[in-house]
Amino acid sequence: MAKRTFRTIAVAAVLAAGLSLSACGGSSTASTSSSANSGTPVKGQTITWGIEKEPETLNPQTNGQDSSTPILRNLTDSYLYLADDGSYQPWLATGYKQSDDQKTIDLTLRQDVTFSDGEKLDADAVIANFDYYASKNNSHPATWQQYLGSWKKTGDYTVEFTLKQVYPGFLAALSDLSTAPISPKSLKDSKELAAGGKSVALTGPYTIKEYKQGSQLTLEARSDYKWAPQALSKQLKSKESLPYAKELVFRFLPEASTRTGALTSGQVDIINGVPSQDINQIKSNGKFDYYQVLNSGTAYSLYFNTTKAPFNDVNVRKAFQLGADYKAIVKSVYYGTGTYADQSFSPASVFYNKAFKGITFDKDKANKLLDESGWKKRDSKGYRVNAKGERLSISLYSDAPYVRDSRDVLNQAISSELKKNVGIEFTFKARDLGTVTETWEKNTNDAFDNSMSGLDISTSVDSVYLWKSEPNRVFLKNDQKAVDLIQQGQSAKTKKDRQAAYDKLQDYVINDQAYVLPLYIPRDNWAASKSVHGFVTSKVAGHLFSSSTVWKEQ
Repeated sequence: MAKRTFRTIAVAAVLAAGLSLSACGGSSTASTSSSANSGTPVKGQTITWGIEKEPETLNPQTNGQDSSTPILRNLTDSYLYLADDGSYQPWLATGYKQSDDQKTIDLTLRQDVTFSDGEKLDADAVIANFDYYASKNNSHPATWQQYLGSWKKTGDYTVEFTLKQVYPGFLAALSDLSTAPISPKSLKDSKELAAGGKSVALTGPYTIKEYKQGSQLTLEARSDYKWAPQALSKQLKSKESLPYAKELVFRFLPEASTRTGALTSGQVDIINGVPSQDINQIKSNGKFDYYQVLNSGTAYSLYFNTTKAPFNDVNVRKAFQLGADYKAIVKSVYYGTGTYADQSFSPASVFYNKAFKGITFDKDKANKLLDESGWKKRDSKGYRVNAKGERLSISLYSDAPYVRDSRDVLNQAISSELKKNVGIEFTFKARDLGTVTETWEKNTNDAFDNSMSGLDISTSVDSVYLWKSEPNRVFLKNDQKAVDLIQQGQSAKTKKDRQAAYDKLQDYVINDQAYVLPLYIPRDNWAASKSVHGFVTSKVAGHLFSSSTVWKEQ
């Protein structure tokens, strides 16, 4: 039997290592701010948020929206937690053991955790959840499932997991929403399981009080919630137990101007998804504080469809990369507050490489590449055409529920620059999920736009680069060299070896083959009245951790 190393830490110390009070002014590496530590926390109040995106589902296991994480984290907890030093620490667990070959993980649970329906979180509950993941009833299988060979109960509060191969993403999965435990009763009996709802019992500090779809979601604090990390209260200099607010109200305000107006008029206490054009105005207003943290995982990028013209031609792909000054576009669209993506990985990832040299705007080279590929002439509107008179036209149909951060405006700006600089017709259209899926089934979509957060970069890379579901949207798996580099990055046992593999991967898919065009780094940003305090973020996850620590002055 392989030797195992035991890792355990007192829960209070764990979260002290992994959570930080958010700083004002937009730093992606959070630190204590004067606003966050003002006075003694007040319990029992209602705090109202203005939110850009309504969650597609309130079931944390099937959530696919990064923007929903700050809401769902109030309803649920995870087994482990990724600390800022890159180590996984206990949360709902008290510790875990991992074999030297990294293929076996023994998880030991806390014994005081209950679901909101009163059921205990014990080994049987964990097994019920993992059995559900593997069943035909689960219509949203997660990437990590393909690497998990078996799971079994080894004690009332201990579970053993065995992986088919080395996969660091499984520890990340135990730390994110995809494995957040659901009560076995809910798994069996709830008719709301797919969408989430009152009958889906979770372990978090809040439960759903009322949900008016399209309008607002109201959460109420659990009176029996006793397992919040004490480190959070200590950071906030409070002897009170979490959560602080009695109710959290999330109003869905998709219009940017409406959100800002709701904050400045006092209709809400906090807005999430601060419009770029309003950031400097809010930061200069003495009545509000502004916060942001960069998301971890992969950058918002375009992934070219290489199975059909015109992106089956590497020259066209490179011309698209080189034909616009994307750094300048990002600066303009986000009013100087955005973060340009100089590579596929977010600066929040431990595998971000500051020395990586990616795409540089080169209009002359882009035009030369298109000439070489036979797109020499222009039509009456200035777009390039080939010898048959066919226009160099590229269409991107995007899933509307995931269009955030002014991505429509960003792509429209790209369209304008590509036409002006190199004569490419590029159109971006946000459509419903069914319509976009149909474009991929018919293979009429020329590119896929996506950002994927992940505690370990292998989770993001595996989910996007090696797209598993049908119809296919990303085609890097058709290139064996790319696949080999992805697998090396996953399976290498040291960070140094993983870094080397991921550096080679980025150079290959961005610079050599031009499969990917990184654009910007998504962020969580929010603004609040100065009477609101206690925001806690996770730097490595790149999200507001939860609202359980947030409080408002009397």
